[in-house]
Amino acid sequence: MTARVLRDGPPAAALCDALNASEVSTRDWLLANGRVLKNDTHSVVVLVPIAGREHYIKLFVSKSSWQGVMFRFSVSRAVRGHDFARRLHEAGLPVPQALCCLLVPEGTLLVTEAVAGSDLKTLWRGDSSDTLNWPFIMQRSAGAVAALHRAGYAHGDCKWANLLMGPEACFLVDLDGVHKTAWASRKQAADIARFTLSAEELSLPDEYYTVFLDSYCQLTGRSRADVIKAVMPRLRNLRQRHEARYGRRGHLLLGE
Repeated sequence: MTARVLRDGPPAAALCDALNASEVSTRDWLLANGRVLKNDTHSVVVLVPIAGREHYIKLFVSKSSWQGVMFRFSVSRAVRGHDFARRLHEAGLPVPQALCCLLVPEGTLLVTEAVAGSDLKTLWRGDSSDTLNWPFIMQRSAGAVAALHRAGYAHGDCKWANLLMGPEACFLVDLDGVHKTAWASRKQAADIARFTLSAEELSLPDEYYTVFLDSYCQLTGRSRADVIKAVMPRLRNLRQRHEARYGRRGHLLLGE
């Protein structure tokens, strides 16, 4: 195996050495050495200890020979996610710190700090006894999304699995779809629509969702009516696509 650095950072040299000394594929090395969070055809996500510190590592698998060539020139979701994570972290936004990015035979690796906590989807599904303070969690979630939007960005895939509730803040993760955008743009409205669809499919109670929406409006200075007007066309499209693929799930929180 030959790994090389695309974006340098503290764990890059040690990780390259470990991968280059291995006789197995990058995927197999990650699965053997990390705590697996995701493993499918096009990606692997693990938590791996390096130099006594746990790191979040995501393998983006090349889908074609042409994409593999592009990866060599640092054109990949891993590099994009790294660069936006670094930019947002330096701006003080609630995102994990980007550490390095590597080119490997199968594709590219993104390495960030590992943030303690669980994503909102996992928390909701595991909270059958209502032991968590969901109004507080909705406030923190709204704060993270509002901070991103006020800074002039949109996340691009603001589903519940991409909001991680830590002990001190709600973090935005999976940042390879982030875009610099105008204030109150369609892309920002799409973030709220995607968050809302997750809430609907998981049957979040109306009162909890109201906390999220009201908190977002308060933090951004936007009216509830204006936000809903911008969100509804994107939310309708998302609902149609998900219903066609998965069937109807949950209940509606906005609109008809």
